[in-house]
Amino acid sequence: MTGIVLFHHAQGLTTGVIAFADRLRAAGHVVHTPDLYDGHTFDTLDEGVGYAQRVGFEAITEAAVRAADALPAEVVYAGISLGVGAAQKLAQTRPGAHGALLISACLPRSEFGTSWPEDVPVQIHGMEHDLEFDNGWDLPAAREIVAEAEDAEVFLYPGDQHLFADSSLPAYDPAAAALLTERVLAFLDHIGNRDDLSQAEEPLAGDEVSTLLGFLDHQRAILHWKTRGLDAAGLRATVGASTITLGGLLNHLAWVEDIWFSRRLRGNDPAPRWITAEGEADPDWGWKPDPGETLAELHAAWQAAVARSRTLVAEALAEGGLDVLARQSPAHGKPTSLRWILVHMIEEYARHNGHADLIRESIDGQTGDPA
Repeated sequence: MTGIVLFHHAQGLTTGVIAFADRLRAAGHVVHTPDLYDGHTFDTLDEGVGYAQRVGFEAITEAAVRAADALPAEVVYAGISLGVGAAQKLAQTRPGAHGALLISACLPRSEFGTSWPEDVPVQIHGMEHDLEFDNGWDLPAAREIVAEAEDAEVFLYPGDQHLFADSSLPAYDPAAAALLTERVLAFLDHIGNRDDLSQAEEPLAGDEVSTLLGFLDHQRAILHWKTRGLDAAGLRATVGASTITLGGLLNHLAWVEDIWFSRRLRGNDPAPRWITAEGEADPDWGWKPDPGETLAELHAAWQAAVARSRTLVAEALAEGGLDVLARQSPAHGKPTSLRWILVHMIEEYARHNGHADLIRESIDGQTGDPA
């Protein structure tokens, strides 16, 4: 579950904006939708912009900031068109911001600071021929942020409509809006998983279950920390004679999560990501992610695997605790308990985090762990 503050566009808090918020709520997120127009909505963009001009854009942004002041700071700030100004300002300036969603607009990062803040992921969405977005201002600003931020993506959709995600307006594009919503939900899940991982600590006086799970999550958190903020060259960097890369480690450990917790512990079929001709032909394929995959995509795949593993482990614990046996045995044919699998996974992550430490130090000097 992720908290979101969603600021509406220039036509007001329309039923389409509310429907978008409800779609996110249906996925389990908490969405706040401040009404910056005091109940006014407008049939056309020109009418809405005219109202905003009369009230004053700065006054509207100040009203948005006041609305956010009454809410937790640890949220994703989202805006559509006019609402992007407030969302971007809060994401760049408010401590604790968990992310930003900027739809149909983007301002230069210099409007609110000298750089995009570290550890604030951002998604930016717009139509490729929207003259309000591809105007020599918004799209270049978006690309500038993506080039600088540790975790950022810009998505362009075919078409020329501005408020294409609002189902109550003539500009609505169902296909583009559906894809946007899918990407936003994946982004919110990514943030939720990332926050869980960043807060992982080993319990100092826990029982056996909490100690094993705590140590495993701490090792996962180290991998997350070691692989943040990489560019394409960093994902492919190697050390010495080794061919191991940080991108390869993320891919490999996503596969390891799947094989031990999903396939062996619970007897499930492989996740679709691992069903490929290349994987059948090359035993080292898991170490070789698609060259076109970005850091955000590799992190999302790994974090999705971690989320599945947590669910499956909880199911197994409910069935029989740490003594429950895996439904499929490894190659040696001997049955393994959930206890053994958790210890093995801690070992697996700890060994590979040693690799990650050396590779990351060779890239930018970063060493140690986030504890």
